[in-house]
Amino acid sequence: MPRTTECLQCGAGTEWNDEVGSAVCLSCGSLVDPSQSVLTNVLFENHDSNEFSLLDSAAAPALKSLRSGNNWDLAGQGKEARDRRNSFAIVEFIKSLAICLNAPGLSPRAMSLFNQAKSIAKFSWGRKAKLVAGACFAIALRESNRPDALLDISSVLSLPKNSVTREFTSVASILGLSMALVDPSTHIPNIQSHLTSEGLSSLPPALTKPLRALCLRSVANTAVSLSRLFIRLSADHDILRLPVPATACGIFILALEAENRGPLGLLGDLAHCLGNRYQISKSVVMTRYKTLQDEVASWVENVPWCDKYIPKKGRALVSKRLVVARGLKDVIKFQDEIWERKVKPSLNLEVNEEECDESHDEEADVLPRRPAQPPTQSKAPKALRQAQEFLLNPLASSTSSRWTRSRLTPTEAPLSLATYLLLNPSLTSTRLPTRLQLLATLRGGATEDRISDDELFADGELDRLLRSDTEVAHLREVFGWSEGDALANDENNEQNNKTGRPKSKRKRTDDSVEDPSDVEALGILSGSALRPYKKSRLNTEAFAQFMTEDCASLGDTQDFDELGMMGLSEAVNALDEILQNGNDSGDEDQSMAFQLSKLSPQRRVVPRILPHNKLPMECSSVNTEQEQGEVILDSWRPPSPGSGVTFNDSCYEEEYD
Repeated sequence: MPRTTECLQCGAGTEWNDEVGSAVCLSCGSLVDPSQSVLTNVLFENHDSNEFSLLDSAAAPALKSLRSGNNWDLAGQGKEARDRRNSFAIVEFIKSLAICLNAPGLSPRAMSLFNQAKSIAKFSWGRKAKLVAGACFAIALRESNRPDALLDISSVLSLPKNSVTREFTSVASILGLSMALVDPSTHIPNIQSHLTSEGLSSLPPALTKPLRALCLRSVANTAVSLSRLFIRLSADHDILRLPVPATACGIFILALEAENRGPLGLLGDLAHCLGNRYQISKSVVMTRYKTLQDEVASWVENVPWCDKYIPKKGRALVSKRLVVARGLKDVIKFQDEIWERKVKPSLNLEVNEEECDESHDEEADVLPRRPAQPPTQSKAPKALRQAQEFLLNPLASSTSSRWTRSRLTPTEAPLSLATYLLLNPSLTSTRLPTRLQLLATLRGGATEDRISDDELFADGELDRLLRSDTEVAHLREVFGWSEGDALANDENNEQNNKTGRPKSKRKRTDDSVEDPSDVEALGILSGSALRPYKKSRLNTEAFAQFMTEDCASLGDTQDFDELGMMGLSEAVNALDEILQNGNDSGDEDQSMAFQLSKLSPQRRVVPRILPHNKLPMECSSVNTEQEQGEVILDSWRPPSPGSGVTFNDSCYEEEYD
């Protein structure tokens, strides 16, 4: 017989039930002994969201005729089957979303809300269904006294937060639901405004000074980000079950210390000041602050680069408050990166063309529309734009006013410059007018009776352009100038112009000087100071001595003594001058003819080709032959090192009368 006892919950009568193995209350339905277990050989599965008609491959392949009567669809290709598959996909998506947000127990409530909204609003599948599913889950979070987490839901759906928030409001109004806010981030602006308006005046100076140095906007952003981390905790966590205002005050204190990069002093006074905004005692705020601090300290342990709180014999080298203050921002960034790398659920719905077009239209309405930009015009040159700006407003032109004011001297009046800018037809913003132009503009002309020569230069301006006597003496010493060089050059140039000789044919010595020794005594007689004439590239005395020593060994010293008298030195100087004049004028034939004409008519330099079977040593002796009053001299060259070398080069032979 069934046993009857009283219910422990309501005190009503109970009745034994063999199926559950316990007595069941007839009033409230609670079990007297809920620990009983039933052994059975039947496998129980949860088929709340699964339908065997959708997954059973052995379903009857019945055909369905379309309106046209010519085509046939297989089973599962109709609208009803597509709606069932989409409903199944939405259920699986809501379950995955609940697991991702650490609230798996809220998925049945979210499914129920979605079905109600679908039956009332009659929205189509696609983007709209995805938004409604996220909004229904946010409503389920709000009903369970948890923050709605709209930002996290929008990131999972890969949709803008504004769209999810708008859909949340729409679904709540359709279903007629009203819910209170339980998000700590909503209290952060109120706490910030209270601290800036009334709180700082009531705090002691030792605490006011560091608080004034902090940026409260950055503190508020850190507090909002930290509140988002606490939302992701499990539903049975103490932080989510406690009152929200005290939690918001504790979060704001942690954000202040994080911005200060260290613990604040007189923390009790600060907790009392923030608690007055919500009529909360100091002890409640401090208790909530320590609870939040312990949770953040556990997160700091997972950040590799942050300092760790390691207690040793009851004390630690670094206090927990300092560790949390230094690592709070790193914890927020680290946890956000982990959240972004999480595998997010995906939703694949079967949508027809009409529903697809509606989804695109809705997405286009949500996205911000940018105003149509005018067609880009080609930019005008900078000079043209500056001219246009000047013509529009000459006296306030930004192109020249600032530049010209910085260059003007205090003695010059700005009115004269403005008058010049208005009268000048060709304005240039990179060059100031000259003194003559300014004077001509002021006096109405540039004639001698209006402007004298002394007025063309300012006081001392012309003297700064001329070199001083010290600089002139220094330049004369560097370049080897003498005081009569300029006059001598001018006289030589005048004589050359009168005689008709070309300027490039410069005389090495004066006509009155014939002896080379006098030429050496005179030195530099003509030419510029920067490029004076060189006497010779060869030392004739050393050359004669060298030839005398070499030829003494051959026994022909008498002939070489006569080389100086035969004009060898003069011939060498003439050849050197031929090369110089040829390089300067660029015409070697004319230069050579002119220089050879300076020699005596009895002296000529004639090229002669040596035999290939003779060395220059064999032709080094001076052979004199009296043929028609001419003296023929064989040219000489120093012997080359080695033997058996043939010379194919042509040599020169001097003929003397």
